[in-house]
Amino acid sequence: MTNEQPAPISPEKKQKLVAVFEHLLPLVDALADKIRFMVILGVLVTVWLVVWFFYLKHFSIGITAAVGVAAFLPTLILARFWWALEELKNLPNIAGQMAGDAKNELQISVQNIRAGKIPKLSLFSAGKGLWSIGSMAAEARELVGSYISVATLVNPFMLILGIVSLVSVLVLTVTSIVLVFFAF
Repeated sequence: MTNEQPAPISPEKKQKLVAVFEHLLPLVDALADKIRFMVILGVLVTVWLVVWFFYLKHFSIGITAAVGVAAFLPTLILARFWWALEELKNLPNIAGQMAGDAKNELQISVQNIRAGKIPKLSLFSAGKGLWSIGSMAAEARELVGSYISVATLVNPFMLILGIVSLVSVLVLTVTSIVLVFFAF
């Protein structure tokens, strides 16, 4: 890789970039927390389903593996979204490379987020948050070019797949609870 310095950007483009990042950072932080929780929940549910199928109900290894893989796929998709959102949390450093003095304004936003001065998203508004982040990430992508890899967050197919994965993990969780209490 070459060590090329980015070309300076115009002041109006810099202000637009700062405005997009200020709206994007609180949403990214709240949504990353929810998706991380759903990934952990998905892993636990998958492990429970495998244990239930194989050890408690004595299904074959093939059926158990098929159910385990099918239950783990939504978790993998959500893990990809979580990873992309964690990448976006590095926006102040990216903005520092691109916009110079805008770095300070974005670092203040990050400090406010870490201090807990942002509204928390409910679990059901996480899907809507994915669409909002997708549109803002597309705008940020136009402004900063290849500095941010937001393909997962900008692609409409992946956004739909992410929402379906959120719903799938919730359904699997309910199914696992039903299996615990009613299927012994």
